Amino acid sequence: MLFHSKNDNLKSQDTTSGHLKQRRSVLHDGIVIKGDWHSDGIVEFGGKIIGDLTVDVLIVSNTGHVEGNVRARSVTIEGQLNGTIAAINVTLASTAVISGEIVAENIQINSGANVEGKLNATGKTNIA
Repeated sequence: MLFHSKNDNLKSQDTTSGHLKQRRSVLHDGIVIKGDWHSDGIVEFGGKIIGDLTVDVLIVSNTGHVEGNVRARSVTIEGQLNGTIAAINVTLASTAVISGEIVAENIQINSGANVEGKLNATGKTNIA
């Protein structure tokens, strides 16, 4: 199932240690989503989404393409994003192609990343 109701428990209990683990969603290349995606877990995305993503941790792999806005605690982009990112930590890999605006407390841009737009490294959380 791709979407969960608000009543679903999006964290699983590790019964051996008693610790909560975040649910991880992995979407490979070839998957196309038209619409918004919400998750309080980790989302590893390698397909294409036309819509907004609101997640805890987002990893857009080198085959991933996002056309929309991202709101997350932590974002790593290896693929393409056309839109805005509002996050605490943003990492742009050397293969990243970004067009839009990034507002984050910490921004790391690796050599080779292609960034066109506005960067705002706030030094503090500014994603209220």
